[in-house]
Amino acid sequence: MQDNIKIFIKKAISELIKNTTNKKKIETLIKKHIVKIHFIPIRYRIFGGLLQSMNIQFGNFIEKLLHIIVENEKNINISEDISGKRNIKLPMTQKSESLIDKFIANCQNSNYNESELLENFNKVISKCLEEEQINSNKKISIKHDIDVLFFDNNDKYYYLEVKYNDDHDTGKYADINRKFIKSYIGVCNILKIYDISKFKPILYYLTKKKMKGNIYLPEIENIYRGDRLFNEFFQINYSHLDKIMKNIGDDKEIIELFDNLYKNIRFDMKF
Repeated sequence: MQDNIKIFIKKAISELIKNTTNKKKIETLIKKHIVKIHFIPIRYRIFGGLLQSMNIQFGNFIEKLLHIIVENEKNINISEDISGKRNIKLPMTQKSESLIDKFIANCQNSNYNESELLENFNKVISKCLEEEQINSNKKISIKHDIDVLFFDNNDKYYYLEVKYNDDHDTGKYADINRKFIKSYIGVCNILKIYDISKFKPILYYLTKKKMKGNIYLPEIENIYRGDRLFNEFFQINYSHLDKIMKNIGDDKEIIELFDNLYKNIRFDMKF
């Protein structure tokens, strides 16, 4: 499995480049830049625009990489119908939505320690799951991307919200956690699982950097950083992955992918 890490990374990079540099995207950039007066040649501006788009989508690359890793692990199974899908309609009751909103507000106005946060988090999840099971026909819907959803050989499910780094914008952080919890409840409805012991929500950061404590999710139970996810579920060694990631930009095949992208813009598009 260790020998496949670079293959998985290159596959995720190739898919990102393919999705970002399609003909429609290039044509849009050409129309945007051809009317502008600028000293930078248009082919460099188009190439720079594509690079910027890929840079913005770096988080999507990390999600795709984790998805590929899970797909290739022997002891866990990807949930193909939902995992990696965009704008999934997730059903939940209005009462559950209100309970989650209230929980987020309480976290902002309280100074919970870790054990108190864990207790209150588990309480609101249990109340929501009970509500969802009882009022199965009274649903609204929210939309969210499901980064990675998998289950082990004991049929226990795990929902991963994947982030590269814990460098969040404070103003958006409450919304990120609120949507994460609501999405978990919505997926519980899709899977018909109403027991938190059988379905675990995890906010995962690929790096070990810790910017601030999370006042909404229990760190010890529902936040994984760096090697913890790999040690618990994957055969792949995290330190090996980390080393490859730090040097992948100098790999000859990756450089060739970007060289060919520039050549296509210069010659095929006649700029």
